[in-house]
Amino acid sequence: MKGVPGLLIAVGLGIAGAFCNWMYLAAKGHDLDMVDFIGISDNAKINPGDKFNETQFVKISIPANAVGNLDKAAYLWSNIPTVVGVAATKSYSPGEILLRQDVRTPPEMDIKRQLAADERVLWIPVDTRTFVPALVNAGDNVSFIVPRMTPAGPPPAADSDGNGEGGEKRPPSSTETIGPFRILALGNRLGSQEVLRASGMTASQENVMAVAVKFVAGEFDEKAQRLVDLLRLTNFQQVQVILHPSPEGAKAKR
Repeated sequence: MKGVPGLLIAVGLGIAGAFCNWMYLAAKGHDLDMVDFIGISDNAKINPGDKFNETQFVKISIPANAVGNLDKAAYLWSNIPTVVGVAATKSYSPGEILLRQDVRTPPEMDIKRQLAADERVLWIPVDTRTFVPALVNAGDNVSFIVPRMTPAGPPPAADSDGNGEGGEKRPPSSTETIGPFRILALGNRLGSQEVLRASGMTASQENVMAVAVKFVAGEFDEKAQRLVDLLRLTNFQQVQVILHPSPEGAKAKR
């Protein structure tokens, strides 16, 4: 029985040591530096175009030693005044951290600012039945499918039943591709549809595409001039659009 008191003392000391260790860790936890970010609250429902308000936000705290570069990509809790009233450009889920790249100001509606000194804007009538405008944005590169030029000009445009103006059947006209050209705008949209909605506007006139063309010494370059000639000869009939891959996507495929 002589060992029982010693055992009890050892158990007591162990419990006391564990308690002290827990108290130490708890104290250190309170001393740990935290960085607070703006998060989306559990009951918030935010759709593109909705304006942010403080009731939609919740503080998300992350230990400073685990933040990494997140403070450069996300909004700090102290930044709330800068985002309240700004329109959302996407839908948000509860618990999501508000990222800077997702809070964009709609582009200034001044298409001239997108031009280089040797460029001009050319508006092209495009056939929206043959491509999806929502998948095409300013900055993308496109080419246009147009009737092939012949010595006598392009073949006459067929009517809806495939007949020429006199009613006679005509063979399918051959075509050529002219491009690429950089898109400046699609209708009234200078950016993505989400950004346009965030500005409180809706897309319109997407059957007219603005592209940048080279213009030096008072003249278009060869491909732009050829496109202009074809449009005039066909009475500016709508053309088909070919979308080119992005430089990043092309590199990734290699």
